[in-house]
Amino acid sequence: MAPPVSESPPVETLDLWLLEAAMELPTPLHMLVEPNPHIALNMADDPRLSREELCERLSLLAERGLIRVHALPDGLQELFSPEEISSAIDARQSRTPFGYSLTDAGGAIWEHHARPDWSRFVNAGQEPSADEAQDAWVIEAASLEAADAEFHFHESLGDVHQPVGESKHGEVLTPWQVTYWKTLPHGYRLRYVTVPRPADPARSRSVPSRPPWYTRVWL
Repeated sequence: MAPPVSESPPVETLDLWLLEAAMELPTPLHMLVEPNPHIALNMADDPRLSREELCERLSLLAERGLIRVHALPDGLQELFSPEEISSAIDARQSRTPFGYSLTDAGGAIWEHHARPDWSRFVNAGQEPSADEAQDAWVIEAASLEAADAEFHFHESLGDVHQPVGESKHGEVLTPWQVTYWKTLPHGYRLRYVTVPRPADPARSRSVPSRPPWYTRVWL
């Protein structure tokens, strides 16, 4: 059960942006100081904070228990002060880079403002495969119908990966670990393979964009 949402002190738009940036995966700190962090993080915009402001904001979120600033992927060492966080940003090339992730409380705050429709959330990606002739892919969604719709969406794309319908294999997930901080009672996983096909840029451009499944932060 998610913890109760506390609005004291209030959550500002910049805080919500930082929570959104780590909503699906823990975010490496160095990505926040890229020239265009919204591009690196696949977001619509970015707050253009100074480094000092960024570290102070992350520190406050950590002190409030909404995020964990830690060594990746899931290190036990946590950082809280702006000075520690600033030093960790410079350690991007180390063997244990630092990032931040949402706590249950941070996830609850994000949900309260973003109002996500988890029935429309889909996690799709490529899996390692020992068969060099075929690429293995996986789709996770709230239902068989949602997973199958995502499969057909990939069929419609003009990229170089042609899904093979006969290879589809599904399983029910009980429970479903939607993200690293969010679990739902049920979900569905669909696995399939693809074969190469010529790229079709015109076909890719004709595929309509899908509306977001949650309310995004606009700065």
